[in-house]
Amino acid sequence: MKSSLLFGSLWGSGSGSSSLLCSSLALPSWRLPSLTSISLIMWNALYTAEKVIIRWTLLTEACYFGVQFLVVTATLAETGLMSLGILLLLVSRLLFVAISIYYYYQVGRRPKKA
Repeated sequence: MKSSLLFGSLWGSGSGSSSLLCSSLALPSWRLPSLTSISLIMWNALYTAEKVIIRWTLLTEACYFGVQFLVVTATLAETGLMSLGILLLLVSRLLFVAISIYYYYQVGRRPKKA
């Protein structure tokens, strides 16, 4: 029951105050193109050797997961629901952000001279 309420509030199928984050009519119109764009950016980064493109891809990924974390946290603060599954989701999002930022800085570092 609690997870379906959280899912409904995130995707706009809930009712009342729990669906305030997704009640806008413009939200469904930008969700698919934005996710498609992010996935194309990440897919094309697999075939490049340029550091700048790889760094921008990692930064895009970190921002995407960071926004997801903020949306889920705001929804939880609004509804007051908490479960182990939701905590695992939040921890995984933070872990993905940390890994992406770590690799972002590692790719940007200059190699040490021997």
